[in-house]
Amino acid sequence: MLSIPLCKLKKDQCAIVEGISCPSEHQMEKSEIIRRFLDLGFCQGTPVKCINTGIFKNPHAYQIRGSVIAIRNEDAQMILVHAADPSQTM
Repeated sequence: MLSIPLCKLKKDQCAIVEGISCPSEHQMEKSEIIRRFLDLGFCQGTPVKCINTGIFKNPHAYQIRGSVIAIRNEDAQMILVHAADPSQTM
C-alpha cells in the first residue's frame, strides 16, 4: 500500500498509521516530537481522521484514539499513513 504523510489527508479522510519517519540527520533534534507523537497514540495500526484544517491549510486537526489533536504540517509530514477503506468510520 502507498504511504503518504499525515499532512496530505483531506478533511474527513481516514487513514491508518504506518509509522513515524525522520531523516537520520534530523533525528536528534526531532526526538522529542517523535516521542510525543508516540505518547499521543500515533502508533502503527492506529486509525486517524483529519477533521479540520487551519485557515491557511496549516495546522490540521486529527482525531485519534478519542482525542482531537492539532499538528503543524511540518511535523505531520513525519507521520506516515495509508488511506483507510472509505466505508470505515471512526
